[in-house]
Order: sequence, then C-alpha cells, then structure tokens
Amino acid sequence: MRAAVRRWKRIKVDVRVKLRRWDEPEENATIVRTFEMGEGGMSVYASELLEIGTELMAEFSIQAGGPPLQVRAVVRNRRGFRCGVEFVDLDLRQAAEIRRYLGAAEDVVEI
Repeated sequence: MRAAVRRWKRIKVDVRVKLRRWDEPEENATIVRTFEMGEGGMSVYASELLEIGTELMAEFSIQAGGPPLQVRAVVRNRRGFRCGVEFVDLDLRQAAEIRRYLGAAEDVVEI
C-alpha cells in the first residue's frame, strides 16, 4: 500500500485556536491547541469528538499584536480527540499570512 502524499509541508506548532461549528454562535466556541499546521490546514486536539465532514470556524492569532485570522475549515480525519482540519476558501491575505508564519517558524519539522 502506498503512503499518502501530502499537498503541504506541516510544521509542529502550538497555537491557541477558538473553534466552533460553522452554523453555531460564537458563544459555543471552545479553545483548542494545534499540534501541527501547514498552508492547507492544521491538526488540533479537540475536547469533543468532531465528525469527519464537520464544517468549522477557526479563529487564531499568528502575528503578534495583529488581528486574529478567521478561517473556514472542514474536519478531514480524526484519531481520537486529534483532528485534521483543512482550510477552506482562504483569501489571498489569509494564505499569505499563514505562509509567512510557517516560513518564520524556528522548529521546522517536516511530517
């Protein structure tokens, strides 16, 4: 069996993320931590089981003092409470900010 080929390099990072289901109000958001991030998504440790295909709103800050990014994401895989989410419909500014952050990360570990 062939190993899956990733579209984006992933970097080990620990970022605080406010996460909620896409159709739920902001007060239902929960705080999670990332395990790794790439240009196309991230893995997070969620406090509840998120089903594959669940649409999410993820809000996180990766620029000191800058406004948080709010991105749409979809759960693509899950192993226990660790979920892989793919960013959906990033605009050019969001994509550039994530790319810049990942490029500046000191502990670059390709997964």
